[in-house]
Amino acid sequence: MTNNSEQQYFWQEKLENNHIRLGLSPEGQDEVGEVSFVDFPDDLKEVQKGDPIISVEGAKSVTELEAPIAGKVAKVNVDLLDHPEKINNSDHDDNWIIELY
Repeated sequence: MTNNSEQQYFWQEKLENNHIRLGLSPEGQDEVGEVSFVDFPDDLKEVQKGDPIISVEGAKSVTELEAPIAGKVAKVNVDLLDHPEKINNSDHDDNWIIELY
């Protein structure tokens, strides 16, 4: 997923603390299929638009997802490492990937 329509594969939610939480949209979930494994880049402290933020192994392929926006990393959803299936969940509290500020 590395093209101009990349942003459609993510949802963005502005939190009360003005951080922005990113997750995989239904279109993005459909594109990768059922996820069985995820991995985050080492030393993920700041991202530029287009930087890899997560690698997902889905039913259809292994895909490196790139940041649709730039920012400093506040949090990473490390729960996805043990429960990669949560990325296919429709609940934003479960399927968020990264939080930026």
